[in-house]
Amino acid sequence: MTVKKTRMQTTLVVDNLSPFTPDIVACLNKLGANYIQKSFSSLTNVTLDINDDNNSSNYKYYGHNPGDNNKNQGLGDGAKYDKKNDNDGRYIIDTNNNTNNINRTNDTNNNLSCDKVILSGRRMNDREINIVNSRIIRQCFENNIPLLGICYGAEILALTLGGTISKMAMPVQDTISLKVSKSSSLISADMKTLLVYESHKYCVAKLPEDFESLASSIHCEHEIFCHKEKKLFGTQFHPEKSGADGLNLLSKFLSL
Repeated sequence: MTVKKTRMQTTLVVDNLSPFTPDIVACLNKLGANYIQKSFSSLTNVTLDINDDNNSSNYKYYGHNPGDNNKNQGLGDGAKYDKKNDNDGRYIIDTNNNTNNINRTNDTNNNLSCDKVILSGRRMNDREINIVNSRIIRQCFENNIPLLGICYGAEILALTLGGTISKMAMPVQDTISLKVSKSSSLISADMKTLLVYESHKYCVAKLPEDFESLASSIHCEHEIFCHKEKKLFGTQFHPEKSGADGLNLLSKFLSL
C-alpha cells in the first residue's frame, strides 16, 4: 500500500515596505506555516503559479528571520494613491496604468509557485507598489489562488477589481471592536465581535462586484470583506497586530 505524503502549503508574503511585515512573519512562524517572504520590488516580472500536488520537488521550507522590528509607528497606510475621483469624491485606481506598463519579457522564466498570498500594508507612497500588487491580485483572481490583503493590501484588492476607497475624516491608530455581520471561512459562526488593531487613514468605500462585507466598525463599513465565490479576502485592520483574534483569522486563512 502506497501512502501519499501530505505536504505543507506555501504562502507568499508580499512585503510592501510595511513596518508590520515582521509581525506577519512572526505570526506565521507561531502557526508553523511554510512561507516565502518577498519584497514587492522583487516580484515585478514574476508570474504566480498554483502549486501542483504531484510535483513535490517544488516545495521547500523558506523560513526567514524577521530581523529587527521597524520602530517607525507611523500610519501603516498613510500614503496617497495614484488616483482619480469618481462622482462621489471617492478614489478609484486607473487600472489601465496598473498592469500594462510592466516589462513582461521574462515572465516565463520567473515563475513562482505558491498556494496562498498575503499582501502586507505599506508605509510610503510608491506607484510601483500599486502596479505590482494589482498584477498579483489579477493573477490570484485568474488562477484561483487564495489571497489575503491587509490594510493597504485590502484597499488595493478592492481598487484593482473595481471598488473604491475614501479618505477618513480622522485617521485611526488604535485597537477597536468590530461587529461581525456574517460568518465565513475566516470567521467562526459563534464570533460576533473581534478586537483588532488599525492604523490607516483610508478605507474601502465601495466593494467590487461579487464581493460582500463580513464585518464593520464605527470607522469603516467594510472591515472584512471577501469574494462570494473565490477565496479573496481583505481586512482593513492588521490581524498580525491583533492578538488572539488576529492570529485566529490568519490560522483560518492558512487552512483554506
